[in-house]
Amino acid sequence: MGPRKKVRLQKDYEELLRLTTGRSGLIRFEHRGAPPTYYKFTVSLRGLRLEGDRAVVSDHHQFELRLGAYYPSEPPDVTWLTPIFHPNIRGQAVCHSQQWSPAWSLADFVIELGDMIRMDKFNVKSPLDRKASAWAEKNRQRFPLDTRSLRVPQMRISIRPKKRS
Repeated sequence: MGPRKKVRLQKDYEELLRLTTGRSGLIRFEHRGAPPTYYKFTVSLRGLRLEGDRAVVSDHHQFELRLGAYYPSEPPDVTWLTPIFHPNIRGQAVCHSQQWSPAWSLADFVIELGDMIRMDKFNVKSPLDRKASAWAEKNRQRFPLDTRSLRVPQMRISIRPKKRS
């Protein structure tokens, strides 16, 4: 592994640590490698799983990310470990809203997956799971399922002039 790739992997790891800071109830991860090339995430956001023929709320989701030899030129390999009912996730296949770019950080990618879990992002026009797509189309008014997000809340700064005395 070259020095540039080591630096990128280390920066991704540090950014993931910052992402989880203050969100211990929403997201945590395990990792392997120095710098890490394997991650296992546990996310506690409301999403869906299929129980028989019914979509039911689930707030426990796990997935793995593996950073291959060509990362960041190629996206991480995602393997979903818990059942999920989503139009754009089926097993190892995850079709997220944007094309992968090496400019994306791993934290950006994980935030995107979190938005997908809570059904804030999905595409019914290009589904991997047609049953989930049909269900989502009929139930759009219910989304997002969770108002919490992995995104850092936007900070607003307001500068007011001093009152003259």
